[in-house]
Amino acid sequence: MRNSRRAFTLIELLVVISIIAVLIALLLPAVQAAREAARRAQCVNNLKQIGLALHNYHDTNNSLAPGIKGCCWGTWLLFILPQIEQTALFNAWNFNGDLLYYQGQYDAPLRYGGVCNLTVSSTRINAYLCPSDGGNTNIAAIGATVSGKRYDVVSQNYVVNFGNLTTSQSTTYLNVPFLGAPFSDIDASSRKQVYNFSTITDGLSNTLLVSECVVGQGKGGKFNASYDLRGFAWWGSAASFTGWLLPNATLPDITESAAYCVTPYPNNPPCDQPTSTLLRMNAARSRHPGGVNATMGDASVRFIKNSVNLATWRALSSTQGGEIVSSDAY
Repeated sequence: MRNSRRAFTLIELLVVISIIAVLIALLLPAVQAAREAARRAQCVNNLKQIGLALHNYHDTNNSLAPGIKGCCWGTWLLFILPQIEQTALFNAWNFNGDLLYYQGQYDAPLRYGGVCNLTVSSTRINAYLCPSDGGNTNIAAIGATVSGKRYDVVSQNYVVNFGNLTTSQSTTYLNVPFLGAPFSDIDASSRKQVYNFSTITDGLSNTLLVSECVVGQGKGGKFNASYDLRGFAWWGSAASFTGWLLPNATLPDITESAAYCVTPYPNNPPCDQPTSTLLRMNAARSRHPGGVNATMGDASVRFIKNSVNLATWRALSSTQGGEIVSSDAY
């Protein structure tokens, strides 16, 4: 007897392929959502760790960490290194750059990109990186070659709260008063100071300490002179956010100059240069769908939606506004 064997017809093969394609199309969004949930959970863990580090710093020094030390001589990232088990890096930093600068002496080796501090500023610290931002390994090629080895300053995804108005913490901005901030500039030429929890009269659970930023991509800007330096948080102008703009705002960040703003560029948030009426400010931004993670003053971490009311967001960004903010308002 002859065995009859029947092969697949072309139509049957196409049907099977179509079914497989449909199943993949159904599963892929679920897999991507699961991966983003894991990345977001890691981001929340990082912000929780930073919040606890800030509390430990406060317990030791009776104040919050400085926000920035001028343009170039350290930011809050540096000051809490011992609290995130990076004491060796903290001890490797030379703090005297701003003093030399204001004495008219050569300070370049002691800046964040100087040879004396590159051991610290070229080190990637996982607690400062959100895994949802796939571009956060971008390097702006700021650094130096020492003994044949290249050291480039790295970027980060977390920024501290400079209040409800502008980066410079103007007394007023467009007739809106400055209502306090938990962080500021302690540069040698600045009259600002560090703050402790007693100055946050709005309540720790109603005040933002830290949120997220997106690391800028690309070289050029409007003058084809530099790189997009958002997320470059060893630099003073990129280490903070304010509450003037909503999270992930469609309105542009106002960077220090057009040279540090590369837009339009694939996936870069909008940005522009400052003018007499548009002062420097960065919005809180993330790659998470729908909002940003943020550490509150009590070290809790909240996910705040892009749709949060602007008045509520600005109230959370201030420390002494006296606003009444319901916990279900954000």
